[in-house]
Amino acid sequence: MTNSNPGDPLAPIPLTHAHQPAPVALPNMFGPNPFAVASPTAPGTGGHRSLPTFAELFHAFKRRWVLGLLIGAIVASVVAAAIWMVMPSGKHQVRAIIQMRASVSNGLYNDQGQDNDKFERYKDSQLASMKTRNFLTRVGNDPSVRNLPMMQGDKAGVYENLLVLKFDTTEMLHVKMNGDDQEQLQLLLSAFVKHYAEEAKSEEQLTYINQRELLTKSLKDANDKIKAIEDKIYEQNKVKGGGVGPDPAIQRQNLATKIERFNDEINRLVGEQIKLDSELEQIDKELNGELQPDANWLAQAIDSDASIRTRLVATETIKTSLVDLNKKLQPGNPVLVEKEQDLAKANAALNAERNAIRPQFLKLARDERRRELHAAKVAKTNTLAPIITQLKLYRKNEADAQVILNNIAQVTVVNQIGTTELAPTIEMRNKLLIQLGDIQNILKSGQTRVSIKEDAVIAENYNLKQKMVMATLGAGAALLGILLIISYIEWRNRRVDGVDQVVTELGMRVIGTIPAFPSRASLRNGEASQNQNWRFILNESVNSTRTMLLHTAKTQQMQIILVTSAMQGEGKTSLSSQLATSMATAGLRTLILDCDLRNPSMQKLFDIPVAPGCSEILLQEVDIADAVQPTSVPNLWIIPAGQCNHRVIAALAQGHPLEAMFNRLRGQFDIIIVDSCPILPVADTLLLAQHVDGVVFSILQDVSQLPKVQDASDRMVHLNIPLLGAVVNGIKPDTQAYGYNYVKQLPA
Repeated sequence: MTNSNPGDPLAPIPLTHAHQPAPVALPNMFGPNPFAVASPTAPGTGGHRSLPTFAELFHAFKRRWVLGLLIGAIVASVVAAAIWMVMPSGKHQVRAIIQMRASVSNGLYNDQGQDNDKFERYKDSQLASMKTRNFLTRVGNDPSVRNLPMMQGDKAGVYENLLVLKFDTTEMLHVKMNGDDQEQLQLLLSAFVKHYAEEAKSEEQLTYINQRELLTKSLKDANDKIKAIEDKIYEQNKVKGGGVGPDPAIQRQNLATKIERFNDEINRLVGEQIKLDSELEQIDKELNGELQPDANWLAQAIDSDASIRTRLVATETIKTSLVDLNKKLQPGNPVLVEKEQDLAKANAALNAERNAIRPQFLKLARDERRRELHAAKVAKTNTLAPIITQLKLYRKNEADAQVILNNIAQVTVVNQIGTTELAPTIEMRNKLLIQLGDIQNILKSGQTRVSIKEDAVIAENYNLKQKMVMATLGAGAALLGILLIISYIEWRNRRVDGVDQVVTELGMRVIGTIPAFPSRASLRNGEASQNQNWRFILNESVNSTRTMLLHTAKTQQMQIILVTSAMQGEGKTSLSSQLATSMATAGLRTLILDCDLRNPSMQKLFDIPVAPGCSEILLQEVDIADAVQPTSVPNLWIIPAGQCNHRVIAALAQGHPLEAMFNRLRGQFDIIIVDSCPILPVADTLLLAQHVDGVVFSILQDVSQLPKVQDASDRMVHLNIPLLGAVVNGIKPDTQAYGYNYVKQLPA
């Protein structure tokens, strides 16, 4: 049955089989049984997971690889530059090792044996003393470094900026300096290590000497106390009539005088021995090392050579002539240039001859210095021998006298009345004797807690290589971290990347796919045949979707179909217009109802006024017949959105005006396509969907996000709104895979 007045869209036309297009068999593009309606996914089960797989991260990275690489490159550059700036500068590193022992004795002065913290405090105090400006200034004034170019200015400040002190083991202090001039750095570090070792040794020996003096005084006080007690006991015993032989007091007095004299001589001889041992040690150290004559003396000796003097005179003559020419001639004059070249050649020849004769003068100076050192060593050794002999004799005499004194004190007195009163003092005196012996042994041996384990050596390009490696590793780690972060963020958004993902992860039935629209530049620059082929593909995709949709509408008695999406910009308006146009060309009286009241766009596609429209109908300001507008497509009419306001939204929420409008339109058109708002931003679509027969969900590949689509789908499921299926827009057309090369333009 056909309409008797096809020009009047509101004339009643029942939906009959005459208006339905013949079913079109479609290839199975969407997996097994694409027409089966998938069971709705339970709310909140949209495939959300806290951790992605590697493949998912890689797929997410492919969508944002340009942004990831750009941000990663910037962050990696910043990290590499920061590491390069933070790490010490310089291409070379000079290092030395100083050993600080816990003690030089296994007796009283063993810090490690008594308290580990004591040794740590000792090391901390030594590090602090190394960093004092007074000490660094003394090092900087050493003749070997004070005239170096690096030391012009604040000498202590140079060391403060360059020195790095670190204990790599318990006793080994590594001293390092970084910089470009390795020779100057080696001289600076050698002077620092030498001065510290010498001053540490002198300070330690002074400490031991002070301790020896304190122990000697304490020992004298102990002996005086013992003597006083013994004298008191002797007098008491004498009063009682006891006889003890010869007067012990006189014997003790004589022995004490001898012992005091022996100790004075021993102290004097020990001091001389220590001094001679130190001088001999310095001589041996210089003999065992590479003898370095005085640089000024060596330079003067070389310049005193006859051939050198001759060249010096010649060079000075050229310089004098050059000064005169500079006054007379302009710069660049050939005569002046030639004279400058002669001066350069004379200086080069002079330096070459100096370098040629330098080894023989250096050998002579070293031989003479070696002879002087050997003579000094023999003289000091001869002086030391009788001192050692006298020291042994005095120590033996002191020990013998001490034994006699102890015997007198202990045998004649203590044995008579007991040792109760004398025992504590005697025990203390014995401890003092042991401590004093330890101190004297340390001073005699010349040992010290601080020694140079390794003198200053050069590590070529050490720091530069380390900086490059660390900067590269840091940049790589930063780049990888940024790429992972961006990939994870992109994965969290879970953009739809294919039809399979809609079916498997969202549980939606896919009723069609729409190819991606080519860019305007592609359409403008492409060949006419290519553009026409793309339009054929688009038409066939829309027609296939229309066929599936009409099949469902026929079997389930559906007439009003709403097209929506989760968010804005996912192709719902374009899909609505394409489906409506396809149905109209199939012979169905079709109406497009623009219910995207807040942001309408249908009027732009069909070039019609936006009002009167749906808003005015809901407010009952116009009749439906006045709002329906024809289009250039046969069998296709449109009701635009109209002018929306708060009263329109309130009428939409009431439901009665909307239901009345749909009931009247059902009898006038075969199929009604409703273009609505996105679901998530506003509630308009959920209100509309409760009055339609079914909903088609528009999804845009690489734009729509799975969590948001799932959320929108869950809201519709909660309201028992029938979801006919989803149409995936933006599919990249593959003519071979889908057989579109079979499409040909048919004759009219």
